[in-house]
Amino acid sequence: MARREVVQARSRLHPGTRPAPRIDGLGQGEAELIPMHSVDQVYVISDLHLGGTPGFQIFGSASELAWLINDLARRDPEKEIALVINGDFIDFLAEPNATYFDPDGAVAKLERIALQDPTFRPVFDAFPVFLQQARRRLIVNLGNHDLELALPWVRERLKQILTKDAPLSSGAHARLHFVFDGSGVHCDVGGQSVLCVHGNEVDRWNPADFEKIRQIGRDKQLRRTVDPWIPNAGTRMVIDVMNSIKRKYPFVDLLKPEAEGVVPTLAACAPEAMLDFNSAIRLANVGLARAWAGMYKPGGMLGIKELPAGDPVQPVPVPGGLLNPVELPASRQERDGRAMLAVADALVRQGVDPLAFVANEQGKRLDMVTALVKWSRDAPTSEVLREALEKLDKDRSFDITARDETAELLDKEIGPEIDIIVAGHTHLARALRRRNGKGRYFNSGTWARLIRIDSETRSDPRKFEEVFDVLNGGDMSTLDSFRSGSLVMHPCTVVAIWKKDGGNGAKAELRQVVKHAENEFTLHTTSNSLRDN
Repeated sequence: MARREVVQARSRLHPGTRPAPRIDGLGQGEAELIPMHSVDQVYVISDLHLGGTPGFQIFGSASELAWLINDLARRDPEKEIALVINGDFIDFLAEPNATYFDPDGAVAKLERIALQDPTFRPVFDAFPVFLQQARRRLIVNLGNHDLELALPWVRERLKQILTKDAPLSSGAHARLHFVFDGSGVHCDVGGQSVLCVHGNEVDRWNPADFEKIRQIGRDKQLRRTVDPWIPNAGTRMVIDVMNSIKRKYPFVDLLKPEAEGVVPTLAACAPEAMLDFNSAIRLANVGLARAWAGMYKPGGMLGIKELPAGDPVQPVPVPGGLLNPVELPASRQERDGRAMLAVADALVRQGVDPLAFVANEQGKRLDMVTALVKWSRDAPTSEVLREALEKLDKDRSFDITARDETAELLDKEIGPEIDIIVAGHTHLARALRRRNGKGRYFNSGTWARLIRIDSETRSDPRKFEEVFDVLNGGDMSTLDSFRSGSLVMHPCTVVAIWKKDGGNGAKAELRQVVKHAENEFTLHTTSNSLRDN
């Protein structure tokens, strides 16, 4: 393909930005005039998940986050510094009466979170202070839990809240940037190209249909009939199954990696929810019949007949986002899954109810990609959960050098010209060298709580029973206080990228906000995370 001549539209570029280099292979075309923030330092955080009512809020680090925002506002006043919130800033799916997508109620939910809930007040008090400072910019990228932020009226209300209705003359509005179209956040640091994407772009369960969001925004403002929103499989799993179970078992949101943690937990700790027809059929549909995207066979897959295009239960890559649809390589779990589903299909053809098939697999392990489901009506609930979680004993998910699926796919799909990729979504921090080129890959982890049950406890029924007594109905404060905080992690992860002395090149590393005493914090470097160019 012949290179097109790039024409710079200078009047459309904001101060401190410059045209991006041409990058092939991203989205539906070639990005020729993406505004690129040229800064001295970039700090990336993600997956804050601000939302939910007290007792069910997985964000629990308001003082740490407020300190970080205020610290970045004050430090190095002569430097250009950007703070990037790389998706899942707000968690609309955690709010009371949550729905798949809520154009009409999103502003009220945003106002409840930002203006009325005391848990989040320190954070939203800090943003206007940050935006009042010269040489500072706040960049908000979209995730998969805060899609409503892309709607024009919700975006405008968020702008008012973050700037605290500051006058235009203050410059606060010019320092606030929203990237709600799926293109990612492009920055330049010391001549190094930095691309921040949320990470759901390569997650078949959680794609975002940005074109559909744009159409809904247009049609609502034109007072036209709005076509219904079709949720992806991940959203449907949260709304239809997990939210009701979390009312009784708040901890299910905290088990990471989610694939191994959530599904066995639902089966072991909430069998009554599984026996409820609506929840069970949804879990069966989402968790079994759609675990392997692209494997659908009409008339098969646990007896589910033909589904219309865009079926909300079927994870389907949505065209028009950042990346092209990704074909996942066949894994051992997928091969085992094909065998399991072949047996299921045979049973269904013999008239066996698919839900009964799931419920009666008492002694079998059903591998669902990376999720282990073990249903048992005979063993104690704590023992069922312990055996399910013991599968994680050799898991490296908390190892910052582990190449998880998100890292592998983003590295493959993003061109080697990008020097530093920063993702979120998985809630698991990473610091890696790219294999596709000479660049670096980071994951900014999360600011939500995480539960980490050590292998010694998982392998000992007696020790695990003590943990289970806390997990069984304990709210967030109970989980936080167990064994002096040894059960729940507050990662507070930051990816820091800064220009080298002399201005040529950039360094990047993982950092963590650490609380030492009341109102005393530091930004601590994570060991072995520094990646130099």
